[in-house]
Amino acid sequence: MGTSPQNALQKIGIIIYGLAAGVGAALGTSAAFLVLGIAISLIVQSTGWIHLGEYQPWLPIIGLEYGFFLALVIGAFVSWKVWRTRLDC
Repeated sequence: MGTSPQNALQKIGIIIYGLAAGVGAALGTSAAFLVLGIAISLIVQSTGWIHLGEYQPWLPIIGLEYGFFLALVIGAFVSWKVWRTRLDC
């Protein structure tokens, strides 16, 4: 039992939805690494176990920067999965 063919407007909506889901996943991943950098910086500052020196204030930005590359991969994967499952090719 198949589904009815999709018109062009539905396909455009699916593509936009896939892009939005990918961008949302990328932003969420980058934000998670930013929060992780802030948490590590605060924990290191309060415990004094590791001496980061001049890198401690920059740790959240470093986490955001490295998280961005992973976020691009995750965002592209999420977009591809949405398009693959929703578009009838």
